[in-house]
Amino acid sequence: MTLRDIDLKYVNGVLTTNAPLRTTSNLSVDGTLSVGGTTSSSYPPTALPSDHGLLAWSYLPELALSTFTPVLGTVYLSALYIRQAVTISKLWFLLGTAATTPTAGQNWIGLVNASGTVLSTASLDSVVTSGNAPKSATLSSAQSVSAGTYWVALLFNASVAPVIYRTAQPFTGWGVINQANASLRYALGASGQTTLSAVTMSSLSAGQSVWVAAS
Repeated sequence: MTLRDIDLKYVNGVLTTNAPLRTTSNLSVDGTLSVGGTTSSSYPPTALPSDHGLLAWSYLPELALSTFTPVLGTVYLSALYIRQAVTISKLWFLLGTAATTPTAGQNWIGLVNASGTVLSTASLDSVVTSGNAPKSATLSSAQSVSAGTYWVALLFNASVAPVIYRTAQPFTGWGVINQANASLRYALGASGQTTLSAVTMSSLSAGQSVWVAAS
C-alpha cells in the first residue's frame, strides 16, 4: 500500500487518514511524529514492571523459584536495564528467612552505574529482621538516571545470614552468557566488605541470579 492508496485529508491543518498506514520501506520523518490510539503490542502477554508500580526489574518475580544463603561480607550485584530516563527512589529484593542479629551499619542495598560508582545506598539493618516477603528500601538520595545498565548491589553482615531468592538456574554462568566481566548481568563483587564502595567492574565474576527491582 502506498500513500496514494489511502484516503488522506487535512483536518485543522493536520494530515489524517481513516485507513491503516503501512510501509514496506523506510519511513523518514522531519519534525515531530505524533501517534494516538493503541497498537497490537499495547497489551503484552506477561506483566511489565509498570504493572506493579516499578520502573524496572531483573526478571518476572515469580521466576525466583530458588534460594541461596549469601556469603557474609560479599557484594552481590544484579543488573537492571533502564530503557529511558527515570528517577529511582527505592530498590527491591526478595527475602526468604530473615537474618539473625544483623551487624549494625553493615547491611546495605545500593545503586551502581556502569563505571562502578555507587550512586546512592540504603541501610538494610532493620529490613532483614523479618523474612518471607518482598523487601524495599528508600535510597538516601533519589537518583535521576538516563537510559543504560545499572546494578543493584546487596551486602549482608549478621551472626546468621539471611536467605535470598533467585532463579533456579543449574549453573551460575547460564545467566551471563557471552557477557564480559564488566557487564555481567549477575555478579559477585568484593568480599570482606562492611559497606558499599566503588566497584571494580572489570574484576566481577559470575554470581547468583538475584531478583531485584527499582521504583
